Formats: sequence, C-alpha cells, structure tokens
Amino acid sequence: MPGTLLIRGARAWVPGCDPHRPPVRDVLIREDRIVAVSEPAGALREGPPLEVPIGTEELEASGRLLIPGLVSAHYHSYDTLLKGRFEDMPFDVWALHSQPAYWGRRSKAELRARTLLGAMECLRNGITTIQDMNSLVPQDEETLDIILSAYAEVGIRVVFSIAVRDVPDLDIAPFLPEMTPEVAALVTGKPGDPAADLAFVAAQIARLSPLPPRLHWALSPSGPQRSSRQLLEGIGELSELHGLPVLTHVYETRAQLAKARREYGADGGSLVRHMAAVGLLTPRTTLAHAIYITPEEIELVARAGAGVVHNPLANLKLKNGVAPLADFKRHGVRLALGCDNNSCSDCQNLFQAMKMFCLLSAGSDANPGGALACDAVEAATTGGARAVGLEGQVGAIVPGMKADLTLLNLDDLAWQPFGSAARQMVFSETGRGVDTVLVDGRIVLRGGRLTLVDEAAFRMELAEVMQQVEADYAALVAHQAPAIAPLLEATARLSRQDLGLNRLIGRAAD
Repeated sequence: MPGTLLIRGARAWVPGCDPHRPPVRDVLIREDRIVAVSEPAGALREGPPLEVPIGTEELEASGRLLIPGLVSAHYHSYDTLLKGRFEDMPFDVWALHSQPAYWGRRSKAELRARTLLGAMECLRNGITTIQDMNSLVPQDEETLDIILSAYAEVGIRVVFSIAVRDVPDLDIAPFLPEMTPEVAALVTGKPGDPAADLAFVAAQIARLSPLPPRLHWALSPSGPQRSSRQLLEGIGELSELHGLPVLTHVYETRAQLAKARREYGADGGSLVRHMAAVGLLTPRTTLAHAIYITPEEIELVARAGAGVVHNPLANLKLKNGVAPLADFKRHGVRLALGCDNNSCSDCQNLFQAMKMFCLLSAGSDANPGGALACDAVEAATTGGARAVGLEGQVGAIVPGMKADLTLLNLDDLAWQPFGSAARQMVFSETGRGVDTVLVDGRIVLRGGRLTLVDEAAFRMELAEVMQQVEADYAALVAHQAPAIAPLLEATARLSRQDLGLNRLIGRAAD
C-alpha cells in the first residue's frame, strides 16, 4: 500500500478552474486518496499552509499538467491481440473474424497476455479506469479469474462486466441471401439459456465479494436486440439489487435499427422504448454507440437519466457512421467516451477519441455550439466515471476521491507554445506527453515506463503466445471465407432499405 505522496507544482485540472490556464497546485495523497489540493509553498494563500507529514515522498511536477486519470467507458479486452488485422470491413464481416465465440477456448497464457497488453497500453495513454465488457469463452470461473488476476498484476482500475446474450440471430440476418447449410452454419448460433447466464453472473458477484482493490462490477446484456425479455429483466433486477451500472450495445449499426422496426412493434419499433418497458432504462444505464437513435429516443434517454458512451474510432472504422452528438448535448444526455475493441480502433487512446468527439461534431454542423474541448475532457473523466458507476470516486482532482491521476509533460512539442490546456489536450496531445500515472495512489507509470510489469519479459511472453494466435488466425480466415460474400450482399440490401434515418457522412436520410 502506498504511503504519503506530494505532487508539487503542477498545473492542476481542478473543478471550476480556467480550462485554458489551470492553476498551479500541490496535491497531497495519503495511501489511495487525495487528501488536499493547495496553492504551492511561497504563493499567496487564502487558507492555512498545507501540512505535509514527515517522510512524504515528493514528486516534482513543475512543467506538468495534472489531470484526472482518463476513464475509457467502453472496451473489450478479448481481441487485443488482433490489433492491425482488419480494414475496409463492414461490421458483420469484421465480427465474423473477431468475436470470441469463433475463436473458442484460448490458453491461459493467451488470456493473461491479451489482458495485460490492453491494460498496459491504456496506462501508457493516461487511462486509469476501463470498463471491460468481456464475453467469456468458455463462461467459467477459471477464465474469469485469469483475466481479473492479470488486471490486478498491472495495477489498472477495471469495471468488469460479463457480457451475456441468449438470442443467436445476427442483427443483419433478415437481409442475408439464401445460403447452403454449410455457409449458414458459419453465421448462426444456438439460443442461450437466460436463467443459466443470470445464475452465473449472480454467482460470480457473490463469490468474489468483496472484490480486490481497483476491481468493480458492472452488468452487460450484449444488446437488447440480442437478449430475451427474461434476460433483460433479470439484469435489471441484479442492477437494482446490487446498485450496479448497466452498459449495453444499442443502435451501433443500421441493422439494429432495422431489427427494432421489424421486431419491436409493441414498443413502437424502438429499442429504447423496449428497454424502458423491461425496466432497463434508468440512471444506471449507459448505451454504447447509439448511432442510429432517433430524436424521440434521445429525449427518452435524457428524461430517464441514462447516458451514452461514444466510440468515434470504432464507429467510423466499421462503417457505421456518426452518432448525433449535437442532439445529445442539446438534450442534456450525459456522455462518456470509449475506444472499443483493439481490432476495430487499433488503439486504446482517449486523446484520439476526444479529438474525434469534437471534430465529428464540427463536421456535422457549421454553426457554433457543438462539442467543445471542455466537453470532450468531461466525457473522458467525470462522464466516464458516472457511466461506469464510479461517480464521486474517480474522474476529478478533489480531496476524498481516489488518487487516480495522470501527469502530462508540457515540455513536449505538442504543448509548445502553451495556449490552452483544454484545446491542446484534445487537439494536440497524442499520448506521447503522458509522463506519470497513478492508480489508487500508486505510481504505475513513471517517466513513461510501467513500474509493475517487466516490459521486456512481457514481449517475450507475447511472442510465444502469438505463434499460436497467428496459426489460428490463418485457419479462421480460411474457414470463414465462404460467409463473406453473403454478408456483403446483406449489407448492400440493408443499405437500400428505407429506414428514414442515416448516419453515414455525406449521405442524406432515406
């Protein structure tokens, strides 16, 4: 357990500060908490001087910007090793190659390596909290324990959810052409058992209570369109019982909008209304993506106090389009940011996501009043904390809160000349300036190097693991190849469907 640490002389992104010229502050940390934020020694003070205990470690941070540790509110660790594999693939073709069900059981070494790699990259980029929506294959305690153990090893904060679904049909299934049984078998699955899924999730919450430090639970039906009413209602009951956040994929693709119109007539053809009907649209609920959401549904989300986690990198790379950020902001929908899978964003870097957050908003409306740099920073800090159920614990530099913090080097060329902390953090910083990262008051990155993981040894472990991954990837590509043409045909058919809503850049509504 850390002792007492004084971060001295950093510009600090404290609540209510000038976002362009944050004040210089000293921040005192005791064990895992911030205990004081004060003007530095020698400055004119309004209050009493900061009392620093004897033996306190000091971290000189002049020429640094201290920000809350970033919160990535939507991430899947299961395909971290598929970074750089895919491009120019519509969503369903990508899923055919990336989803864990197609890969089957993986070795213990691979489970550990992929979990560590994603977490290491997050820390390198100033992300101190991630929400890992993880599809366990197989869904057993050993798989879960290996993953959680790796997270504990690297020292990052994790809000972990076991993704569940019991409806096997692809969202795009109605648009698929007639296929041979052999090809159809590649894109279909078997119905799940909602009672068994709910029992497993409930059993893990009970078994691992209390969770070790830095680990937290969330709940994740994969998507309302992939879940029976029984499964959704059961998740809602668990959320109510344990006070846990619920994060789920909603309207990530145009196919999901088409499915809603087709199958949820009793709820007005709306996934959002369906969630409300089953008791799953609450202030604890956050919708991942929400690209193909209507203005009426945005109002429902706002009135319910639910939120949206925006994933601009994955949304664009998988050809899904642009979420209506201006409408979210106008209606007061709470917003968070995520990087999604490594196989569809190719990085865990919220600086990229923050930049896209603002630029996509600017590219969709020529008038002022869109998403500003401060909005992006809020989504990546306090907004993310609220989405993952950690509001008041992380996401701000406030006494009493967890000491999850990131120091950025203002000597980096991205900050020269220094004009605005908010704007340069969003539009100039790439992650290169991340110098020091603390989680729970412990320094996990110092001078740009991880402190709890031997990176050289890890690279050797990763190289061994990748030999099997490479072989299995080549076999999977060959095995799935016959299904690509039908999926592309289905995508083309779907694009001709009149749904009255389109989120692709440069294309008018249907």
